[in-house]
Amino acid sequence: MRRIVHHRLGQPSELLRVEEGPSGPLGSDQVRVRVSCAPIHPGDWLDVMGSPAFGTPPSIGPDGRVPGFEGAGVVSEVGARVDASLGLRPGLRVAFFPAPGSWRDEVLVPAESVTLLPDAIPDEIGSQLLINTGTALTAVRTAHEAVPADSRADVVVLLTAAGSAVGRLLDKLLTDRGVKVIRLVRSEAGAERLAARLPSSPVFSTDATGWKERARAAANEAKIHVAIDSVGGALLGDVADLLAEGTGTVVNFGTLGGEASDVRLFAPRALTLKGVFLGQWMRQPAEVRKADIALAQRLALVPQPLFEVAARYPPSRIGDAVAHVGRPGRSGMVLFDFSSARGAAR
Repeated sequence: MRRIVHHRLGQPSELLRVEEGPSGPLGSDQVRVRVSCAPIHPGDWLDVMGSPAFGTPPSIGPDGRVPGFEGAGVVSEVGARVDASLGLRPGLRVAFFPAPGSWRDEVLVPAESVTLLPDAIPDEIGSQLLINTGTALTAVRTAHEAVPADSRADVVVLLTAAGSAVGRLLDKLLTDRGVKVIRLVRSEAGAERLAARLPSSPVFSTDATGWKERARAAANEAKIHVAIDSVGGALLGDVADLLAEGTGTVVNFGTLGGEASDVRLFAPRALTLKGVFLGQWMRQPAEVRKADIALAQRLALVPQPLFEVAARYPPSRIGDAVAHVGRPGRSGMVLFDFSSARGAAR
């Protein structure tokens, strides 16, 4: 079995490599899935590096550590005690999450972590459905709770990293709820690309002079009570400066900027910073998660690039995949493709 592994923490470009490993025994409540695609999420990168932005660095055993937490593939074996009502059987296409160590040919996952994929959703989309949608919905729910009860009409929300995979989902989820979204991206070129592909909301580059004034004008004199942020760093202070004093809240779920965050504005202006993480979604009641997964599948079918794929790379081309993830202006998710031994990205 091929697996992508690292034996210490540090730069992914220097540490990730392909190794052969044995297939594990199937547990009675597990499903064995032959993996077709596994996405490279920002959190996967931070985890390999041991970044404090991802929490406690992961432990690495004597055989190394395989990154990744979700993917898609085909069921090859079903445990003896898996509930028959789930309809799982060999040959069915599925998405799976959580599945620590998904960057490999084959994964063993609890049956409740497996979701059937309809024919209309290809593996490259199904492989990235669950983490991104769960993260976005957790942020939206937290943002809703942060808006004062008497201000829940004509809500305006600031959204950083709006061109990212989760950013696009957040824009869709919020606008579908009648929220006006002011999108922020890093560069003017990125703002132009996003506006052309998804023209639903105003978008501004934080590299441009006067962007805060233009964002304030886009709010059309409405108070901005909430910002949803995944960049952190110095931008956090700039975003906080646009929020309503006393009631403003930043809902943060990441630090894509890789910098220490500036919170100096928060105390003097009585602002709130709320951190959210995917574990909150995983603790939701089963019926809520089931409804959220159904929503994710509906979103996968809308005629908008919400789950765009930048490229698929076989494990033999780890270096090319790593370089693509760090490419400026990249649009879409980079995937590891375990379905073929070919040496070219598709």
